[in-house]
Amino acid sequence: MKYFAIVPCMVLFVSISASGPGQLFGPTRTPTPTATLTPTNTPTLTKTLTPTNTATPTATPVPNGPCDNPLLPLGKGNQWLYRVTTSRGEYSFSLKSLGIQNGANIVALVEYSDQKNNLTITKPVICEEGAIVNYPLFVINMLFSDYLDTYISAYHESGDYAPNYQSLTQDNWVLDWQADYLTENGAYIRNPSGEADLYIPVNTQIELSYSMDNVWELATAPAGNFPQALKIIQNIALPVTLTTAGSGSGTGDILKISTTQWYVPYIGLVRAQVSSANLRGGQNLPIESTLELVEFTAGN
Repeated sequence: MKYFAIVPCMVLFVSISASGPGQLFGPTRTPTPTATLTPTNTPTLTKTLTPTNTATPTATPVPNGPCDNPLLPLGKGNQWLYRVTTSRGEYSFSLKSLGIQNGANIVALVEYSDQKNNLTITKPVICEEGAIVNYPLFVINMLFSDYLDTYISAYHESGDYAPNYQSLTQDNWVLDWQADYLTENGAYIRNPSGEADLYIPVNTQIELSYSMDNVWELATAPAGNFPQALKIIQNIALPVTLTTAGSGSGTGDILKISTTQWYVPYIGLVRAQVSSANLRGGQNLPIESTLELVEFTAGN
């Protein structure tokens, strides 16, 4: 696992009423539940999120299941409905955690549904001591659904997709980390500038790097207003081939994509957007895509 902790640059507040989620969820290396915040298997969230203008979120008990990750809480029955908006329209997606299978690895099954392409698949997710090790590239597929000609499937190669609670909080929500994948299939990315499309070959390494700096912001979505959402920057490095129509050949390049994502601990991703997409050769791809949480339903 590749974690590169950096020195936090923000000062912790000393009162709950003025604190952000970094205080609420604890900056210590090993979270110790108090008598009033005892982890249980009963979700504390209501079935349907409603918009709120409350400036300070209430404290939430920290779940303690093997796959209950702050960024990806995969408790059985948890379900997320998302909307992706691009310059060409809106598309609906859903994710549902189907439960955990214990074996050589702790595996959570996640069902992914893509209404745009009439696709429903179930993928395994490996959890390790609260970390989500290999999580399918669902978010990339959703954000780029209007530009991809097919679903990108990939093998996990190294790193954690989402570090565990202790790693996220040991330096007060300040952390850099990386995860690498290898593509299982080839896929085309439509070039919105009208120039050569981009082809992602089989066995292409996708490098995902993440950075968070204890920044909590208002994130808006159809599911509601989230006054204290954790901001994370995701950078994607993806080798591609610029295809020439009719030639059957192309020129190699690297597509670098930056996305901004907002998470509410133990709800998950509530909003994400493509910030930039550029080729190493200098060409800018004007990709417009925003992902928003429409509804979160807590499991039983």
